[in-house]
Amino acid sequence: MYKTFFAFLFLFVCLASYSPAQAAESVASTTASTTKLTPVEIEAKVRAAFADVPVMIEIAKCESKFRQFTDAGNVFYGGVGGGMIGVFQLYESIHQPVAAVLGYDLATVEGNITYARHLYKEQGVTPWQSCVPTAQVTDANTQKRIEIMKQIIGLLQQLLAMKLAEEGR
Repeated sequence: MYKTFFAFLFLFVCLASYSPAQAAESVASTTASTTKLTPVEIEAKVRAAFADVPVMIEIAKCESKFRQFTDAGNVFYGGVGGGMIGVFQLYESIHQPVAAVLGYDLATVEGNITYARHLYKEQGVTPWQSCVPTAQVTDANTQKRIEIMKQIIGLLQQLLAMKLAEEGR
């Protein structure tokens, strides 16, 4: 009889301290962790998100082999002390607070990729130096300069073609 009483008391205390917000959060985290994508599916998402920045595709491959989840379906943690999260292996203790403010969940594929894009815009490839091919070490501003130079070259080529056509060559 005492066992039954204490079991009900324990259940009552647990239910009394469990809020609807916690219930929603629990369902959301369960849903996020059970939505497991394969590395092939994640690679496709990374390639689509960083089609304009191929070095970031190589970084994701180096950092996690395009894994966001373990074989058991849990969020993938790695790095020293297991403190890095997801496909881009972001230091959770450093990046999670910023990501949360921006509305990104590093535990999801989309949140991890989108935050990596944000971080790349802010810092270039600096956060991932150990995975950057040495020929690719450029910051975001250098990448922008390269793109502008390509546009200028294209315009100069058009101008030259027009000049040659004008001269009848």
